[in-house]
Amino acid sequence: MDSYPAAYSPTGYGIHDGEAVVRTPHTVKTLQGDGVDVICELLAVMDGTTAASELIDRIPEGDAEFIDLLYEAGLAYDARAIPAELKTEGWEGLLEPALATMAHASHRDVPERLAACTVAVFGDREPVSGVCSRLQAAGVSVGDGTADDPDVILLSEQLERSESWTDANEQWAASSATLVKTRLTETGWRLGPVLTADARACLNCVYSRVDANKAGGQLFTDVVTGDPPYMAAYTDTVTEILFRALLGVVPRYLDEQFAVYDHYEGRIDTPRVFASPHCEVCDDA
Repeated sequence: MDSYPAAYSPTGYGIHDGEAVVRTPHTVKTLQGDGVDVICELLAVMDGTTAASELIDRIPEGDAEFIDLLYEAGLAYDARAIPAELKTEGWEGLLEPALATMAHASHRDVPERLAACTVAVFGDREPVSGVCSRLQAAGVSVGDGTADDPDVILLSEQLERSESWTDANEQWAASSATLVKTRLTETGWRLGPVLTADARACLNCVYSRVDANKAGGQLFTDVVTGDPPYMAAYTDTVTEILFRALLGVVPRYLDEQFAVYDHYEGRIDTPRVFASPHCEVCDDA
């Protein structure tokens, strides 16, 4: 069997009333029928460095069907999906959420796909420098706003509606790229919207509606400097979203929406983006 199974981190599992209950960061599944003991034994030894065929030989009553079952249930992934440098740096967990949404047969092609991708960064690069390092460890090319034909446009703002937003928005409208907008705030971060190539709205729509609705459309005006306590979580979150955008598996909660995260309140709001009628940018895109 040509794969190198790995369990998502962290994975918890056990047997209850004759059923295998498996919890990963992305799902909880209950597996029934014969072989639940074998499934738990496999989960205990899947390390991503041992071939599936060897794992099967090690475990009494082991069979390829049990590994296929774990793949199909989204409880394991093929470790060949993790680019070597990303794994060396210990950042493989940032790619795992994307793998959990993809067919396992496509996992082995992920490093090659990422190596062919380009991210163009607009705006303030310093807050996303850690994000850029993680992308580059996965083989992704990261350049500034002049990058030709990027797969993803990352707009990192220090101040809402910075000078770079129009350039980023116009390049997105003229391309087939996905646009991801992000910014640190005094209490957390503001991520989104994520606009795929076929999105029905753009950043110009967002700001046109803000301007038309003065009472309910206040923009963030705080500027964050230094290294806030939530910086590591911010870096991981943005990196995960960019991997998902590059692989075409944008989470539904961010598709044409914002996620406004308050670190101290532990609250996430997800206001939606609506198209502006007769938008001068995306109406003709």
